[in-house]
Amino acid sequence: MSPAKNLCLSLALLTLPMLSFAESIATIKTLEGDVSVIRNGETLSAQLGARVNELDRIITSKSGSIGLLFDDDTRLGAGPNSALSLDNFAFDDRSNDGNLDVKVNSGSLAMIAGKLVEKRPGAVKVQTPTAILEVPDTEFAIKVANPLDKEIAE
Repeated sequence: MSPAKNLCLSLALLTLPMLSFAESIATIKTLEGDVSVIRNGETLSAQLGARVNELDRIITSKSGSIGLLFDDDTRLGAGPNSALSLDNFAFDDRSNDGNLDVKVNSGSLAMIAGKLVEKRPGAVKVQTPTAILEVPDTEFAIKVANPLDKEIAE
C-alpha cells in the first residue's frame, strides 16, 4: 500500500470513533432513587451533576426521578417508571436557534421550555407512542401509560 493510501486509511480509522459520540446536551440537576442512562448500549447509573448526551435513553425506577437542565435553559423532569430518549438537540447560543426532540415511551414528564421556544415556538417536540406534541409555550406536563402495566390498563 502506498504511503498516501496508508495515511488516508489511518486518518479515516482515527476519525471513525468520533463519529459515534453524541454531543453532551444537558446536566443532571436533581436525582432521586435509581435512574439509568443508556448510552451506546451501555447502562450507566445516573449521577448528580453528570452530563447527558444526545441519543441517551433515561429509565427511572419505581422510586426514581430525574431533573435535567439543557444547554438552552430548558428544564425537563421525569417521574417514576419513566422511559424517555433524547433523540435530537441542536442549540446555537448566539442566535438561540435550534430544536429539541424527546421521545417518552412511558411515565411522566414535565417541561419548562427555554430559549429554543422563545426564539421559535414549536422548536421543542415531545413524541409519545400515540402523539407528537409541539411545545408552543413555556410549560407543560404529560403522563404516558405503559400498556403492559396491569394497574393502568385495568
